[in-house]
Amino acid sequence: MAKSKNKHNLSAAVGSSIVRDDDRIRETGEIFTPSELCDAMVAEQLELLGDTLDGETIVTFIDNSAGCGNFLLALKKALLEYGYSERTILEEMLFAVERERDNYEELCANLGVEVDHKHYVCHDALTYDYSFDNSHLLVALDVFGNPRTTTS
Repeated sequence: MAKSKNKHNLSAAVGSSIVRDDDRIRETGEIFTPSELCDAMVAEQLELLGDTLDGETIVTFIDNSAGCGNFLLALKKALLEYGYSERTILEEMLFAVERERDNYEELCANLGVEVDHKHYVCHDALTYDYSFDNSHLLVALDVFGNPRTTTS
């Protein structure tokens, strides 16, 4: 019998409480990035923004495969350290798309937002129109944690 892939997703470092069977993992490719690695990747990428992060200037970030929210939680924690308020971070700076409904609900719970919040949507990232009702600069972290900037 093959070793279960779900063991990785249930580790405390990953932050998800959802049990996924191997068939679902094969179908969705759900392997979550450990929180500690998210923290390190986010810190490295935020350094690239330099003086832009001054506690007042609004910069937006999107995770288009948000899972349980590890990257967004790392961003929230780091942005609080830069002097932004939690309200500003959640209402003006962070955005997410997550396809799987249970992941999406866990993401919202982890961030402390309602599941119908306009910045956090349950949708397929490949077909979503990214109409978050925001015209700020978007800084997207790709799957390797590298920033990609676009204007919405």
